[in-house]
Amino acid sequence: MIIVISGTPGVGKTVVSSLLSKRLSMSYLHVSNFVIDRKLYKNYDTVRSSYEIDDELVAKELNAYLKSLKNVVVETVYPSLVDYADKVIVLRRDPRELYKELNKRAWNVNKVIENVEAEILGYVSQEASEWFREVCEINTTNLTPEEVVEKILAEECEKIIDWLADPEIQEFMLSLDKIIN
Repeated sequence: MIIVISGTPGVGKTVVSSLLSKRLSMSYLHVSNFVIDRKLYKNYDTVRSSYEIDDELVAKELNAYLKSLKNVVVETVYPSLVDYADKVIVLRRDPRELYKELNKRAWNVNKVIENVEAEILGYVSQEASEWFREVCEINTTNLTPEEVVEKILAEECEKIIDWLADPEIQEFMLSLDKIIN
């Protein structure tokens, strides 16, 4: 069984994936570490403090590796790197809370805003929905990682989370645009 846990940075993927894999006695694969360990990146972007990956090469290597595993929880920001999954979970978080979390990481302002805007627009969720037939979204805001794992196990998915439907989030996004412009 392959379970993909995805979402923008800061939504709780690492903790939830780790807890879920332990709870189900499954292997755990952190795709970013896989990429770095195998040097599947083009270069390092110092402005964004992240690696630029070769999507096709990563997908090829990753899917070949996944074929050798029986039961694994795969954590990734990019769900479309995985060819097949039995379950796909996209973790979401209120963008205002996400903004606070990413700022605690001392990331540069552009990287924080880029990731918060990706969450507001549902970028990862949209990619997952285009790539897989069924996607479960879970709003992690105000939930403990254990509660998120329980929702996954109970298959308690949210309807599509649309942050832009909230006028306060719309205002928040406008304020982010003013910061970077």
